[in-house]
Amino acid sequence: MTRLIQSLSLGTGALLIAVVSSVSVWLLCRISPVQVWKVWVVLLPAVLTYCLYWSPVWLLGEPRSEYSVWQFVFYIPWFLAGAIPSALTVRFFQTRR
Repeated sequence: MTRLIQSLSLGTGALLIAVVSSVSVWLLCRISPVQVWKVWVVLLPAVLTYCLYWSPVWLLGEPRSEYSVWQFVFYIPWFLAGAIPSALTVRFFQTRR
């Protein structure tokens, strides 16, 4: 697990966020009311991005100062990589209704 967290790059992290976000939004759309579907598109990728980026600091004790300098370089692409497939998933559910 620690080796996986340390080996994440910009691309692999984005892929992981995209897959986990879209699958999670798909599951949440099946069980939640229609009014909150669009909230999942923004909230879920943002939370996943934040947690994935800071997990080496929380779990492995990496120096926080090193990670705080690079955070926005990773936040924006990872968030977009999760938000776009999540939005497409919600759009799919809206058209099926």
